[in-house]
Amino acid sequence: MSDYDLPDLPSDKDLGLTEDEIKELEAEFSDDRPEMTAEEMAALLGEEPPAPAASAAGTGTEQPSKKEQRAADRARKKAEKEAAREKAKQEKKAKRAQPKAEKASAEEAPGESEQAAPEPAEEGPRSKWRGPATAALLLAACVFASSRTGQLRPVPANAGEAEFSSARAMATLVEIARAPHPTGSPEHARVREYLVDRLTLMGLEPEVQTATSLIQDGSIVRSATVRNVVARIAGTASTGAVLVTAHYDSRELALGAADDGSGIVSILEALRAIQASGPLQNDLIVLFTDAEELGLLGARAFVDEHPWIDDVRLVLSLEMRGSGGPSIMFETGQENGWIVRAFRAADPTAYGNSMSYEVYERLPRDTDYTPFKEAGIQGLNFAGIDNAHVYHQVYDSPENMSESTMQHHGTHVLNALRYLGSQDLGEALDAPNVTFFNVPGFGFFTYDARWILPISGGLLALFVLALLATRAVTGGFAGVLVGAGISTLGMALSYAGAMALAGWLPGFHPELGSLHGSAYHSEGWYVLTLACGALAIVTALHGVARRWLHLSSLALGATIAPLAAAAWLSYAMPLAAMNFQWPVAAALSAILLLAILRRNAPGVVGWTLALLLALPVLAFLEPVTELLWIAMSFELAGPLAVLMAVTVYLCLPAIDGLRHPNSWWAPATSLVVGAAALGIGLLTARATPERPSPSTLLYALDHGAREALWVTSPLPDSARTDAREWAVAHVGSEFGSTRNLSKFAYTFRGDTFGEVPVA
Repeated sequence: MSDYDLPDLPSDKDLGLTEDEIKELEAEFSDDRPEMTAEEMAALLGEEPPAPAASAAGTGTEQPSKKEQRAADRARKKAEKEAAREKAKQEKKAKRAQPKAEKASAEEAPGESEQAAPEPAEEGPRSKWRGPATAALLLAACVFASSRTGQLRPVPANAGEAEFSSARAMATLVEIARAPHPTGSPEHARVREYLVDRLTLMGLEPEVQTATSLIQDGSIVRSATVRNVVARIAGTASTGAVLVTAHYDSRELALGAADDGSGIVSILEALRAIQASGPLQNDLIVLFTDAEELGLLGARAFVDEHPWIDDVRLVLSLEMRGSGGPSIMFETGQENGWIVRAFRAADPTAYGNSMSYEVYERLPRDTDYTPFKEAGIQGLNFAGIDNAHVYHQVYDSPENMSESTMQHHGTHVLNALRYLGSQDLGEALDAPNVTFFNVPGFGFFTYDARWILPISGGLLALFVLALLATRAVTGGFAGVLVGAGISTLGMALSYAGAMALAGWLPGFHPELGSLHGSAYHSEGWYVLTLACGALAIVTALHGVARRWLHLSSLALGATIAPLAAAAWLSYAMPLAAMNFQWPVAAALSAILLLAILRRNAPGVVGWTLALLLALPVLAFLEPVTELLWIAMSFELAGPLAVLMAVTVYLCLPAIDGLRHPNSWWAPATSLVVGAAALGIGLLTARATPERPSPSTLLYALDHGAREALWVTSPLPDSARTDAREWAVAHVGSEFGSTRNLSKFAYTFRGDTFGEVPVA
């Protein structure tokens, strides 16, 4: 058998094979492998197979020699090695060509590196429990952050003599709020005599300050003979007097249990507790003012005429614009640093938000503290504002007054009087303004206003860091801009939906425009509808956007608008800025953590951290939204919906968990819950004895012209048919004509009368 003629083969160097690759090939084709037959070798080399050799037993032909066999083996192995080298060469060429193809593809589609990251790789496997668990935890956080959560429990009448007892205060309230008692009425005189008797029984020497007081507003002048009830408790070593005040008059038809019977009885019960525990160092002045509802006439008379005003160093004023919720410290004088810090030190139940100070400075609203504030006397003003539909209504009764709110009201008074009564009031009581706010579960916090601008500067730096970190993860800035646009769209849709709802509801609520503290008797279901609508819009837009964009880009883009709001508030309303500053700081921190964790972010650790950093957002913005609604009513529906959408967007790293197990269940569930809340609100909109349909009937007397008229609402008959029928039944005749009664000083719903139906 002759040797095969083999072609010249390239060397290992020509093939570009490394030593490691050669060793790997030699190991692969070692002698341990099965030997290749002559036919297989010929086929591999592309030659004709050799003729089969005759069997030694069958033909007697000679077997190949050992030398020939070894040559054949060498040829076979060389052919196998060449084939393996050719295969390796082709694989190496393909591997070298792959990066070039990827680079060319990247150059053809610049700026799309975010989209190149496959979503499943970033998000990990879908979870059946993460979405519902996220919703449950965030809902629990909202409930915990609510201003209605954690209110004080009422204290029974058998509590210690040195404690404030809401039960004892409520027993006194029943005596005061038996009937409406506006200034000048017989019932008003009865309440005044009752207060004088109570103070006398305490061992005090009350007196009645009688004065003529007036106030002019443009062409309108209001005047009344006021009768303030005042008393003084001498201190052991007085450095000045602390004055505590509330008004004892009510509106024309209101029983005045909350406004302001709650303030009167809180002071009486606090005085009783103070006397039971021993005298104070400083003098204590008690002032029950008259004619507050007519324009603060009693308080103005005290400030203008009473000789004790020169001794007053601090004022505590108690008001009520509703009948429930926490007792909020909502107003102070200018340069409030000293008094706010004193309040924090005095009262572990301190509750307030300096946003209310900024808002109240800009609203045309006053309380009995206003004349003292105008006189430069520092103080604290307290009020409860929940259940605002009872404000100035006939159902402002003891039954509708929250005893928990009463306990909080009185606790403020007692704690503040004891603390301030032992302070040196001879030194300056003014200090630079401070920011103050509550953190649910942690208490009342304050810090100097000088930190507000640096905090906003720090937020801008944090935003830049988050922007760079997001770029490192996503490869560009385009997604952040898209995220800003999507969040703006979500806020705009929330606003539009809220305004549409606010424009549609009045047809179901005849009381709209007649209540003083709210738009409707019950607004909570509609506020829940707004919240569900905002959540549905945000989660739906987010679910669509997440098909193409990275979570970090969307979340960072959503912080741009609230960051701008925080910066603007730092200049325009600095004591309100913290309500956006700290939520934005928490949101940016969550985004930075997402960038650090990168693709591990959707895991349990990343999800947990995102939820934890959503808590500061909810702790600030949930109660702020709630208090804005209660203070301004549902008529603020549009801005409230925007604020709700902002809250959701700042929680976006946590909200992203709602995409488990799919992207549609969260918006669908929100829509269902919102529709149910709206339905319940409409079902409860009908008039009841506790929440009657409003009616108006006024008696107008012109002494000079010797003319008297009955006046009813100027609204069209079709809008208030039941109210008009009620007025006609009480008058005994139809309101057949209209008269312009602008000359009357009494205002009708904040404006002069104008054309009104008369009889």
